[in-house]
Amino acid sequence: MPTHVIYARKSTESEDRQVLSIDSQINELRAIAMRRGIRIGEVLTESHSAKAPGRPIFSELMRRVSKGSVSGILCWKMDRLARNHLDTGLVLQALADGKVAEVITSDRTYTRDGNDRFMGSFELGMATKYIDDLRANVKRGNRARFERGWVNHTPPLGYLMDPITKTIVKDPKRFDVVRRMWDLLLDGAHRPGDILKIANEQWHFRTRKFKRMGDNLLSRSVLYAIFGNVFYTGLIRLQDGRTFPGAHPAMVSQEQFDRVQDLLGRPNRSRPKDHEFAFTGLMRCGNCGGGITAEEHIKPSGRRYVYYRCSRRKTGVTCREPFSSEGELERQVVERLRALEIPEKILAWIRRRVERTFAADRARMQDVREQLTRSLAGLQREQDNLLSLRLKDLLDDATFEARQRQIEDERRRIDGRVSAGGTSATEATRLTLNTFSFASNAAKTFVQGSPVQKRMILEAAGLNYELKSKTLRWELKQPLRIIADAGGYFNWSSCPDDVRTWIEERTEDFHIPVAIMPSAIHSTP
Repeated sequence: MPTHVIYARKSTESEDRQVLSIDSQINELRAIAMRRGIRIGEVLTESHSAKAPGRPIFSELMRRVSKGSVSGILCWKMDRLARNHLDTGLVLQALADGKVAEVITSDRTYTRDGNDRFMGSFELGMATKYIDDLRANVKRGNRARFERGWVNHTPPLGYLMDPITKTIVKDPKRFDVVRRMWDLLLDGAHRPGDILKIANEQWHFRTRKFKRMGDNLLSRSVLYAIFGNVFYTGLIRLQDGRTFPGAHPAMVSQEQFDRVQDLLGRPNRSRPKDHEFAFTGLMRCGNCGGGITAEEHIKPSGRRYVYYRCSRRKTGVTCREPFSSEGELERQVVERLRALEIPEKILAWIRRRVERTFAADRARMQDVREQLTRSLAGLQREQDNLLSLRLKDLLDDATFEARQRQIEDERRRIDGRVSAGGTSATEATRLTLNTFSFASNAAKTFVQGSPVQKRMILEAAGLNYELKSKTLRWELKQPLRIIADAGGYFNWSSCPDDVRTWIEERTEDFHIPVAIMPSAIHSTP
């Protein structure tokens, strides 16, 4: 037998802040039913937003209405039933078809009568309009916030949302710790797994504490999310791909971020696995182009032997490349790296020369910075003039908005150059000195280093590793290739004057060191 049903809903979102709680709605509706002598067959409750279709309890209610098992619905207001066009249509059609005899609210009753249905459609239409306006206002507010450089969500680890100003500030407990994680990965001597262990066990790192969650150990997925989030470079990137310059303090530079992405996942190259093989994921078979895998053999005596061979997984290709021992491959690498060694006397002169060269660059960069600042002032004047012309109706909307976008794009480009200009020469000095120190110490550190250090040196020094007939062929990266050429040209036996002349002719080649230098071997004596 059809019965009346109470339906009480409250969303957890901001749209329902002024609505009675579910318990209060039920109490009020039971009182209405008692005054009217209505028998309530069931009470249905739901904590779900009605701004979009898909509420499971409401869907079940309408299914029972369509079967004729519900004679009437009691709800606090019509907007408890629907706030979107699809659900609105279901309720109104059920009334029109007589599937449900009445919908009773706190202020009136809606039946299949045309006037009642008109008022019901009006109430439901107003509820839908409210959601549409709310959505538009939220989008507009979010867009304005993004343009000012602030996100509208909880920032990642290392940052906090100031509850008063609603701006993003440094987390005093975690900002420096997260920056140290970046430094460990940038140094090249630690993999993400090592950093995770150090953060949790040595630094006792914990995530932020929220009301019902948080204060946990750092997980591997969160660590990788940190290393892939452009927010740490001072940018805001939305899910649709749009990017805005952030007003929050950057933790790393764009160059450092790109370097980390290179370390975490190189294109067309297998990622490093959690094992202690220095060469896997770096080499290709010179015969079939397949990947090179490693095999470990431990003799009864306990001695460990590692061999590398083609994985032989190329479809339709039979590869018979022989095994190569790890010791033989390391011998070939060390022989190549020894060509990078520089005598201390020559190295000391190079350091002095580089520091003087980039000191002059810093002075030039200051001039460039001042010119960029003047350009920003000119853009501001143009923007003010553009607004004046628009207010006087001397420009149409399309022209005004197009030029506004061009000015904003130019402003962001110049702002980026101004921000980078102050540190570029200093960073270039450091990278260049690290490059020479790396070159001079690479062979010695490779011989003495762990498998992880050896792998980092291989990634920093070379590319296009190919194993064929037990011979490892590879190319040195720039500018290491230049250093090797100099060693072969001079044999580092010439006087410093000859070396000075040679380097001065190639100074520009050392301004952008490409290699990623592990900190374990690039420290300057």
